[in-house]
Amino acid sequence: MRYSDDIIEDVRFGNDIVDVINSYTSLKQRGNSYVGLCPFHKESTPSFSVSPDKQLYHCFGCGASGTVYNFIMDIENYDFLDALKYLADRINYPLPEHNGTFDSSLADKKQTLYNIHKIVAKKFYENLCGPQGKIANDYLDKRGINKNTRIKFGLGYSLFKKDDIYTFLKQNGYDDDIIVESGLVIKSKNNTFFDRFFGRLMFPIIDVQGRVIGFGGRDLTNNKNTAKYLNSPDTPIFNKSYNLYSINIAKNNKNKELILVEGYMDVIALCQVGINNVVASLGTAFNENHIKLLKKYANKVITLFDSDDAGIKATLRAIPILIENGIYVRVAQVKGAKDPDEFISKFGANSFLQFLNNAKSYISFQIIQKMKDYNLNDPIQKVEFTKEVSKIISHLSSPVERDVFINEASQITSISKDAIYEEVNIILANNSNIPKIINKKPKQNIINNKLDEARQSILYILATNIKLYNILKQYISPNDFLDKTYVELAKIIFMLNDNNKPIYGAELALKFEDIEEQKKISKVFMLKIDFSNSDKLEKIINDQIKIIKKAYFDKLILENDNIENLQQALKDKKIFDKLYINI
Repeated sequence: MRYSDDIIEDVRFGNDIVDVINSYTSLKQRGNSYVGLCPFHKESTPSFSVSPDKQLYHCFGCGASGTVYNFIMDIENYDFLDALKYLADRINYPLPEHNGTFDSSLADKKQTLYNIHKIVAKKFYENLCGPQGKIANDYLDKRGINKNTRIKFGLGYSLFKKDDIYTFLKQNGYDDDIIVESGLVIKSKNNTFFDRFFGRLMFPIIDVQGRVIGFGGRDLTNNKNTAKYLNSPDTPIFNKSYNLYSINIAKNNKNKELILVEGYMDVIALCQVGINNVVASLGTAFNENHIKLLKKYANKVITLFDSDDAGIKATLRAIPILIENGIYVRVAQVKGAKDPDEFISKFGANSFLQFLNNAKSYISFQIIQKMKDYNLNDPIQKVEFTKEVSKIISHLSSPVERDVFINEASQITSISKDAIYEEVNIILANNSNIPKIINKKPKQNIINNKLDEARQSILYILATNIKLYNILKQYISPNDFLDKTYVELAKIIFMLNDNNKPIYGAELALKFEDIEEQKKISKVFMLKIDFSNSDKLEKIINDQIKIIKKAYFDKLILENDNIENLQQALKDKKIFDKLYINI
C-alpha cells in the first residue's frame, strides 16, 4: 500500500538522519555538517557528509545521496515500504494496516488526546470571548494584544471554577481515565476531580503539525501563593523538553534564523509586529532535545532573554549547546525595558528591528561577561582575563572570525594583537580537540557533466535564496532544465516560492516516488554555494544559466522543422548569449 505523504513525513521527521546514520558509521561534527567514512564504499579519508539542517546525506566519493529513507534502503537492502516500516518501528510510530486502522492502542489514545485538547482549546477561546473572560481581556488590552493576535494564537481563558473542564469532557463522552491522562484534570486522594487550570489566561501549545498538545496558563489574580505560570504535565502527546512554543508558526521562516525568547508573551508581542520567526522554551531550560527540533528550521539563532542575572545565566547555558550543534548564535539584550514586549510598547517596532539587527556575536557577549570577573586595571588580572578570552576565541574555526575578535580583545585590554594571537596558537597547539582549519576542498569527481552541474547549482540557488529567485525567474523557466526530474523539481520550487512557502530538500525529494529521482534531488540540496561574494556569485550564475539555456536552445533548434520557429530560436539564442544578469 502507498502511505499518505503526511505519514511518510511524520516518520522522516521523527528519525533524525544524524542519529540513524551514526548507528551504522561513526560521524564527527565539522561545522554545520557531520562527516565520516562512507558505508557504501571503501575509503580511508572521510568523504561522507550528513547535513542535520537539510536532513540529507551525500558521499563525495561514490555519489551516494538521499534522505534517511534512501540510506536505510541502501544499507539494509530494503524497498521503500520496508524502510518506512523499519523507521516507524524505530520511533514506535504505529502505521495503519491495510484496512486503515492502527495496529497499536497507543495511536488510538494519542488521537483521543489530540481531540480532547482541540475541543478544550475551543472552549477556552469561547470563555475568553464571553462575559466571564473580561479579566483576561483586560489583561490583554493592557499588554496591547489585539483581537487578530488573540485569534492567531488561539488564546483563551479557564473559568474560575474548579471542575469546569472535567464536567465539559464528561459531557462530551470521555471517561475519567483518559481525562486524567490528558493532564487537564487532576484526581485527588479522595477520588474527586478538579481542573489543573482555572482563572488563568490560556496559551495553547501547538506542535509543528498544527495539533494542540498542551497548554500554558498565566495566573491573573496576582496571588503570591499561586504560580504565575503553569504548564501541562508530560503526557503521551506532550513533553515540554521536546517542544517549543510557536514552532508551528516559526517553522515557516525562510531565512533559517530563529529568535529564542523566554516566554509566551514575548513571542506574541513580536509576532504582532510581524516578527514571526520567534520561539520560547516551555518553562524548562533550553536543551539538546529542543535543538533537534530547532535545527530542522534554523541554522542561526538570536537569544533574547531578560537582561537580569537569570537571563544572562540562561544565555550562557544555551550558547554552548547551540554552538556545539552547528548553530551560529547572536545575543540581544533588551535595555530600557524589562522585556521585548515592553520595549516595543515604549520605543516601537522599528526601533526593535534595529535593536535585533545590532545583536552581538556570542563571542562578544562572552567576552563582555568575562570582563565582569576581572579588574582590568590590575596587570595580573588583565593577563588572566586575556588568557580566558583567548580560550574562547580559540574555539573559532574561521581565521576571519578569530582576527575580528582578537582585534576586539586587543582594544578592550590594550594588549597587542600579536600577543593574543600567540596565546591563541599555544592553546590550539596544546588542544587536539579544537578543530583545526583544513584548507583543502573535497574531491567532487562525481560531477563531471557541466550541464548537470549547472542545473544543480541554479536549482539550489532558486530554492535557497528568494532574492535571487525573484531576479532569475525573469531569465529562466522550469522547462529550460529539459531533464524530466529537474523540470519537475523546478516547477515545485517556482510554485513554493511564488506562494511564499518554505522549501525543505528532504520533503521535496520524497515527492518523487522513483528512488533514483529522490537521490538526484538530494544531490541538489547538498550543494554548498558561497553567497557572500556577490561578484563571484554573479559570474557563476551567468555562466551556469548560459550553459542551461544553450542546451535548451540547441535542443529546440535541432528538433524544430518549422522555419519561422527555427529562426526565432536562433534569434533568441543570440540575444541570450549577449545578455548579462546583474544581481
